[in-house]
Amino acid sequence: MTDSRWTPSPDEQESAPRLPPTPELPEPPQVEFQRPTPPGGQPSPTFQRNTRAISLAFSIGFALAGPVILGALVGYWLDGRLGSSPTWTMLLTLLGMGAGLTQLIRIVNQLNRMEDGR
Repeated sequence: MTDSRWTPSPDEQESAPRLPPTPELPEPPQVEFQRPTPPGGQPSPTFQRNTRAISLAFSIGFALAGPVILGALVGYWLDGRLGSSPTWTMLLTLLGMGAGLTQLIRIVNQLNRMEDGR
């Protein structure tokens, strides 16, 4: 019985190219990050107030859309579970709209208080 696996002859082993040795890499430098400080040490109160106001203004979209989408999804799931018509979807979507509008009013009141300086 002959072995069907291929084995290289001694001549073929010598003709295979050899890889060069891997060079030694230097150690990476140790760098410590230091946060740059603004020219007064701390950000100005106007900058801080404006940053808070902008973040609240950007949250308005999520405050409106989040409860509506969540109510519609939960209502759709309940309608599928209970085999009812789109009653739960419509009801929970309307409740989500109410919750979104309530959250919108709270955010706008908070923005107005920040603007007045209270």
